[in-house]
Amino acid sequence: MKRVLVVDDEEDMLWMLQRNLNKGMPDVEILAAKSGEEALAILSDKNINLVITDINMPGMNGLDLLIEINNRYPQTGVIIMTAYPSNAYKNEAMLSGSLRFIEKPFDINDMRSAIQQVLKENEGFQGTVDGIELMDIVQFNGLSRATAALKVTTTNHEGMIFFKNGEVVHAMCDNESGEKAFFTILGFQGGTLQNIRGVEPPIVSIKKGLESLLFEVALKSDEKEEEEEEGPVVSALEDLDSEFLSSVTGTATPATEEKPVTPPPKPEKNLETQAEGALADSHKSTGKPSNEPPPTEENEMTNIQKILAEFTNIEGVHTACLVGRDGFLLDYLARAGIDAEMIGAIASSGFGSAESMGNQLGQGDLNMTMLEYTNGPVLFAPVGEEAFLVIVADKDTNLGWIRIAIKKNSKKIQEVASL
Repeated sequence: MKRVLVVDDEEDMLWMLQRNLNKGMPDVEILAAKSGEEALAILSDKNINLVITDINMPGMNGLDLLIEINNRYPQTGVIIMTAYPSNAYKNEAMLSGSLRFIEKPFDINDMRSAIQQVLKENEGFQGTVDGIELMDIVQFNGLSRATAALKVTTTNHEGMIFFKNGEVVHAMCDNESGEKAFFTILGFQGGTLQNIRGVEPPIVSIKKGLESLLFEVALKSDEKEEEEEEGPVVSALEDLDSEFLSSVTGTATPATEEKPVTPPPKPEKNLETQAEGALADSHKSTGKPSNEPPPTEENEMTNIQKILAEFTNIEGVHTACLVGRDGFLLDYLARAGIDAEMIGAIASSGFGSAESMGNQLGQGDLNMTMLEYTNGPVLFAPVGEEAFLVIVADKDTNLGWIRIAIKKNSKKIQEVASL
């Protein structure tokens, strides 16, 4: 029996993953921990094959937990969950180390596939920097928006990288500082590391964004590999007499040739862009909704629609509406053929009744209510004092994801709607 430990301070996430993650994997047991400290207690008591942890948690955060796992349980694999997407981190060229990142909200089938791959490969850490690549830790500090100092020590060198709110702002190594020191440290082979949270940088010597720095690291790595592969051949050719080469090839051979610079890989589309494209494709094939034309280059998604897209990106959710308490539709994303204005008018009555019931029974303010029908659920959730969300989904849609998305985005919608 393989054991997978999920670590997250969000109870909805733990509840959903613990009950659904091992479907189709009868030989996998799912354990849960609400904090890094609780996770370490479980790790000390049971043999855990894989840890799936969130980054931002109170007390011991995900990076602290990662380093402890690396030090104490080097054969345990780790998957990192993050709610802070970045195009650079999605690019496979950036994920060069042993860690796997998965962005919230994710398709649970994708998570199951990642688990199966890790358990099949029996892939864990091999010890200190050899197992957790420095690129991993740098990305981790960026994703967690940390203010910290990363100290890296090898037999002959010692370097420190300073982070401010997730950005690299200073680095020093031997007599070097700034970007030069940063790239030197990222080139270390082996060694030990220490991540010290809360350390303020003494100065700011690096002003480039983290993604730009990571792309440069990737470029330098590619160029180094090309030089190692091509170097011996080029040297041998240069040693040959150029006239002899000309007679053989029929062309003059220049003494030196400038290498083309490989451009950085293009970042993948983010969730909002993917949502716009998916919605536009849906309209092309099935016709537009009854109320508004689909988003196009001339008529792009509104800021509220971009947030509502986090709901419609959940498998099975086909409609997300923001409705005023007076029943007027404020904004929406909906499957073709859905009358969103009708949903708004009808939903306001049901929402009002649910709020009234809670008040009459002394249950306090309404956080969320759900109605289950033959073809799927309808969920209501208040957004501030003037509006509420209506989420309509198909049967068997994962309700845990919807709850998490509501919790995550309600305040965002309220802030955007007030602008």
